[in-house]
Amino acid sequence: MSSSSNPEIVQRAPQVCSHCKSIKKGCDKKLPSCSQCIKRRAICRYGETLEPRRYGDEIVRAASPNVGASGSVSTWTSIPRSVLGTLDPTMRLSILLTNSISDLVHTSVLQTNARRQPPSMHAIFYSQIRNIVQTDGQYFETILTRYFDGVHIWLPILSRKKFYDRLKVLPSEPSADFSVLLLAMRLITQHPSSNSEMNQDREILYLATKTLFAQVQAFIPSSLCLVQTGILLAHYENGHGMAEAAYITIGTSSRMAHALGIEEAVCSKKIQGSYEWFDEEEALSTWWGLVICDRVIALNPDTSNRPLATRSICGEDYLPLEPEDLAGQGGESTSFQYRYPVSATSLTSLGSFGRDAQASYLMDKVRNTIQAGQVYGDNLVVLGSELQSVLGMVMTQTAGRCGVYCGSSQMLIAAMYDLHHSAATVPDDHISSGSAESIRITLKTITRMVIDVAYAFNAEATSLDIGRISPYIAHVVKCANQHIMMRAHSQLDQWYRDFEELKKMLEYYSLRWIGPGQELQRVMQNIGTSGS
Repeated sequence: MSSSSNPEIVQRAPQVCSHCKSIKKGCDKKLPSCSQCIKRRAICRYGETLEPRRYGDEIVRAASPNVGASGSVSTWTSIPRSVLGTLDPTMRLSILLTNSISDLVHTSVLQTNARRQPPSMHAIFYSQIRNIVQTDGQYFETILTRYFDGVHIWLPILSRKKFYDRLKVLPSEPSADFSVLLLAMRLITQHPSSNSEMNQDREILYLATKTLFAQVQAFIPSSLCLVQTGILLAHYENGHGMAEAAYITIGTSSRMAHALGIEEAVCSKKIQGSYEWFDEEEALSTWWGLVICDRVIALNPDTSNRPLATRSICGEDYLPLEPEDLAGQGGESTSFQYRYPVSATSLTSLGSFGRDAQASYLMDKVRNTIQAGQVYGDNLVVLGSELQSVLGMVMTQTAGRCGVYCGSSQMLIAAMYDLHHSAATVPDDHISSGSAESIRITLKTITRMVIDVAYAFNAEATSLDIGRISPYIAHVVKCANQHIMMRAHSQLDQWYRDFEELKKMLEYYSLRWIGPGQELQRVMQNIGTSGS
């Protein structure tokens, strides 16, 4: 008799379903859904294979003894992408966060054990963030390689040795602030995509990072890891066109840094390579990362007239270490390395992070001069000369090529532009006719310099590592708009060729950061206004 004519004969799958296999429960293989999945209201799927083990899984999948890591098929991945794409971001975020804590709920609530201690707050955050990273299909090893080979090059605020030492003990000694730092590192290494579904996932990852960052602050005191997380998050927001959010985030991070005393950090006098030395040097690098990010955000037209989140840079503030010096690969050493103050702008040989610090210092001087209404006479000449001198040294170090010094050169160009653009608005009775003409020539020269940089950038763009591109584009936008204003006074053929190079550079930047693409749209609107 056929099975279809006998209702008592149950059809069964040849193997257990993926859900029962992942939670290590007995599966009766019933079709279309097994009894375990019906009982747990889970989606029952047969024939799916679990992902193969990869190097680093021990760190990623290991959990505190108090945390049940079942590795079950998540609700998030079980929902078809076509359905997820139709949901409101708030709903998608809620599903992701609920799913990320489902293991803990199952272990701590549904499987009650009197001898088992409830998971700690740190273990809960660690498990939740680990699950979000795994749900995203990523592994810590891949994320960290991408981060230290990319973002760390232009933002060296982490001691790699301290970071990896702490990562090794994370499964057994979970930490909420370190866990959310890992999530921020995952976020800032994710690039925009032409795939709308991947961009939606990136948006939800941002919202999850922002939410958990706020939650961790509510549960634990301020820490260096939380300040570093805020810096990464603010750079992400600013680079992706969310200047308002970046301004708020960097303000929060600045207050945490103030509470920790980081803004008074100095170069360490401890034995070089010792743990105390790493602590103090990482604090100094973090403070400079905070200051530089604050100044970059202030270059945005939407936030340029607001107060800075961090204190003014003093000429006596010590320069930070470069990434290779903070790596700590040379072991301990009692030899003393002389450290220069940020005001030593005549140094001909200086690393990229130190140049970024000096560019921020000079930006402060420009900002203070403009706010005091003193952008004329000797002030203009002396400050303009100092900016040109440092920019000249940076250009010499880069040999005209794009690289790790792009951040400092871009900030210096933007500072020169702001200084002379402000000087161009000074009443005629404060400056001579010769000075006014010199200001106009300088603005034109700065614009020409950016156009030349664009030509050089586009010529080697295909060989650049896009992961190392910093989100500093204010100089391009400012000078592109200046170029538009020069339209009526230039040869149109050359004007269009130059503008195409500026446009092409912004388009390439937008492959890494959304902000340049948004700025390009504004520039194109300005062209339409200028041409009308």
